[in-house]
Amino acid sequence: MLKAQRVRDVMTWSVATIQPEATLAQAGLTMFQRRIGSLPVVGDGNLVRILTGRDILAALRREQKVEADPDFPW
Repeated sequence: MLKAQRVRDVMTWSVATIQPEATLAQAGLTMFQRRIGSLPVVGDGNLVRILTGRDILAALRREQKVEADPDFPW
């Protein structure tokens, strides 16, 4: 069945994006409200990066200077 289906038939057409100048709080709120785990970052009409929930948590960890679990590879 997967061989017969095309990506265009199952993909999401209405994609939430964010600008590189947006704050992490804005990005995190957008991801939370839309219940998505990643957010394309678009600047000048081009994909700059894909921001993930993990990226936001890692930035928060660095900002708060929280020590990572030594057994967990951040």
